[in-house]
Amino acid sequence: MSGMRLETVTIDFPEELIVDLHRRLDAVRWPEIGFDPGWDMGMDAATLRDLVHYWRHEYDWFAVQDELNRLDHRMMEMEGERFHFVTWPSPGAPAVIAIHGWPGSFSELIDGAELLHSSGYEVVVPSLPGFGLSDPPRRRGVHGGVMAERFHQLMLGLGHDRYGVQGGDGGSVVGPAMAGRHPETVVGLHINLIPGSPRPPEGVEPDAEEQAWREERDRFEEYGLGYYDVQALRPDALSYGLADSPVGLLAWVLEKFWSWSGNDDDIWRRFDRDRFLTNVMLYWLPNRVLSSTRIYHEMTFATEPIRAGHVSVPTGYLRMPDEPWAPPRAVAERVANIVHYTEARRGGHFAAMEEPSVWAEDVDAFFKSLGLAPA
Repeated sequence: MSGMRLETVTIDFPEELIVDLHRRLDAVRWPEIGFDPGWDMGMDAATLRDLVHYWRHEYDWFAVQDELNRLDHRMMEMEGERFHFVTWPSPGAPAVIAIHGWPGSFSELIDGAELLHSSGYEVVVPSLPGFGLSDPPRRRGVHGGVMAERFHQLMLGLGHDRYGVQGGDGGSVVGPAMAGRHPETVVGLHINLIPGSPRPPEGVEPDAEEQAWREERDRFEEYGLGYYDVQALRPDALSYGLADSPVGLLAWVLEKFWSWSGNDDDIWRRFDRDRFLTNVMLYWLPNRVLSSTRIYHEMTFATEPIRAGHVSVPTGYLRMPDEPWAPPRAVAERVANIVHYTEARRGGHFAAMEEPSVWAEDVDAFFKSLGLAPA
């Protein structure tokens, strides 16, 4: 493709960054909390302190880095910026691109991607611009529509003139944008989050299931969207602090993993601590805190439509019971052409990380139903 360059890369952060991280963790200034409200005010102090101790004394970044480097990491350059992606190649196999969001990373999708690859697919997992190993955007306006075009060009550059798209979180915005802009190329769209909550046509009342969901969503939006307003309106004011304090960053991300997953107040029933910390390290080590939080500002103030109305491409929807943005099928059908619908028995926002087998099996079943089947 004209203007596009691909290269293989190795993750190689210097030891000085780990020394600096340990220095900061040793010198953390813990607040005087007076009393411990648990998670009610946004952070359980005991959970955080225990995790910081584990991060400082037991988590081994270099062992993790060696493990990550077993994967096929590449960079694509477009419009003067490089973005990172991981690929599980399988020549001649059907291809699926799986897209993360904030506060996730490519590492969030590794377990699910490996299972999907073992089912016969070539899988591509990019890091969004400004996330992980990808460059921070050098200009305003790099919103979900721009990302959709870059990822489409990536798939074409890898030789896939027909491919599937999977998205959660930010991927549920970028993925539909890819499908809406390139329906001739995107065979199908699989999502585990529905962006927006369109109401029934005028004069039609929502059924009991939808009404109950809307009441629950209203409660969530009242107490659970403060982070969104800050990151959409004033991301930099927050991000300077998070970029300087590993414990501040840890707490900000940890609260989202706790509140958006089915954890019964024990987050480590749902997540492996090393995997969680690796996700945090992919913000800390490359210094991508500020550039990643700005995605909310760019999405909010985009000057062009990110996706064009109802998605006509065949769409699969995996509804996770603990996902805050998981409306019933009737609502999802107002957003996209839902031809495949699954209600999972467990799991939340980080579906491929929480329930990789459930995620991979549903993605596989959906694309097989469209004829995008492994040979």
